[in-house]
Amino acid sequence: MTVKSDKMGQSWLLPPDISDLIPGDHICYLVIAIVKGIDVSEVEQKYRSGPGNPAYSRRMLLRLMIMASVDAIWSSRKIAKLAHENVVYMYLTGNEKPDFRTICNFKNECKELIEYTFKETVAAAKAIGILGLGHISTDGSKMKANASNNYTLGKEEIEEIRKIIERGIAIDDEEDKLYGDKRGDELPPDLNTLEKLREKIKEIEEASGKKMKTAAKNIVGQHALGDENDKEKVMEKLDKAEEEINKSGQSAISITDPEARFMMNKKERIELSYNQQITVDHDSGIILANDVTQDCTDHNQLQPQIEMTEENIDGLPGGTTVSMDNGYFNGPNLRYLEKNEVDGYIPDSKQAQEAKGKKMEDRDSPYSKENAHNLRVMWGKLGSRVAALGNVQ
Repeated sequence: MTVKSDKMGQSWLLPPDISDLIPGDHICYLVIAIVKGIDVSEVEQKYRSGPGNPAYSRRMLLRLMIMASVDAIWSSRKIAKLAHENVVYMYLTGNEKPDFRTICNFKNECKELIEYTFKETVAAAKAIGILGLGHISTDGSKMKANASNNYTLGKEEIEEIRKIIERGIAIDDEEDKLYGDKRGDELPPDLNTLEKLREKIKEIEEASGKKMKTAAKNIVGQHALGDENDKEKVMEKLDKAEEEINKSGQSAISITDPEARFMMNKKERIELSYNQQITVDHDSGIILANDVTQDCTDHNQLQPQIEMTEENIDGLPGGTTVSMDNGYFNGPNLRYLEKNEVDGYIPDSKQAQEAKGKKMEDRDSPYSKENAHNLRVMWGKLGSRVAALGNVQ
């Protein structure tokens, strides 16, 4: 037997066609066919006039996004990296190299177009028989938000910031009455520089006995030293933070990403995150439905995922089995599956732990945690009887 020579660095006599490096049955060809039939003229219209460098084709970016969603890749940076390194993505982009900001902007500006095309891709995959739909699975994954755990504010801190800002506005109004030549947005003399602001914040901290967070100090500074536009943005940011903290029921909220929630990830670290839900067809690996939620657990996500899947593929065929982990195990979910005649498989917490190879206590043992309540009741009755005997004596 011989050994082939190492051909790394060897030049091509003729440059290869990238499509020759991709299997003929690859799903990227389905993505190409679907996107080819999507009308993007309305979206591209606003890029056809005006100065600046030509914009990337929206159709090309759409192919890139749909292929990434099929592969369950959501990060704009990772998608941009694939466009530089992966032959499938290089083929879909025509060897263009959009950076992650371009991809991120496209996702923000064309959400409805991307969602519509994703549904069309799933429907087409079903129509041509790529989807097996014998077994589908749903799972959730915590996706870290682009926000620092330290840059958060609680309800009391938001109220304190408002008080400081309102005090500055009140002093401005008084000076307007006295001098009459104010613009109406000047800072009071004791808050018109960063140094004076810091001194004032220090006085507030000493009076309240609480140290103000860096996030709060920065917001006060942005409002005090900013122009009218900056002041408006600060107030909008505070309003949004207050709205989200009331909605979430959490003790603090991120200022940079107020819609994020504190969640525990797989490493058992609590971080500002989102809960990403994905439903996949087992046979093909194609994502049938996906969503991003603020829920810290998966308890309430079973019904939305099944309904979204049914909408995308025009109903589940009879006999399809659905499997999920124990995060979806609760009474309402089991009743929903039974009511809608969905063949679901969801382990309870004990079964899930046993599947992971963890030794669990015997449920029949009188000393197991599951029987702790019964033990407490038994001891309570015993104590009552002893007390009753004491009273008889």
